[in-house]
Amino acid sequence: MEQNDYQRLLNDAKQYAHMRYDLLKLELLEKLSRIIAFLLVVIIALVLGLTAFVYFSLALAYALKPLLGGMGWSLCIIGVIFLGLLFVLYRQKEKLFLTPIITKLSQILFETKEETVEEETPADTNTQTTDE
Repeated sequence: MEQNDYQRLLNDAKQYAHMRYDLLKLELLEKLSRIIAFLLVVIIALVLGLTAFVYFSLALAYALKPLLGGMGWSLCIIGVIFLGLLFVLYRQKEKLFLTPIITKLSQILFETKEETVEEETPADTNTQTTDE
């Protein structure tokens, strides 16, 4: 009879290990999909923002053309403005880009199940009170 108990315990342990492994795969899939969705939104926003930036830059160049006597000078001034913006962005890269991206990715990767359960709890208690 002891052999049967050990065999059942061993089978339960194997089943538990498989279930934990499946849970780990599902959690990894969820986190990777959230990261990919976040990156896609950022990429789409950047593409649309840069497209708008180009059109506004051309509009500014055409607006400066009569004031400066030609399109060449207006494009040079806009180029100098862009170089200034590039310098400012490079100097502030950690504050503007690295820190927010690292913060968002760490929130996704290190979010615990207790946090999501606590977020769902108020809604669950409201539905329970209405059912009673």
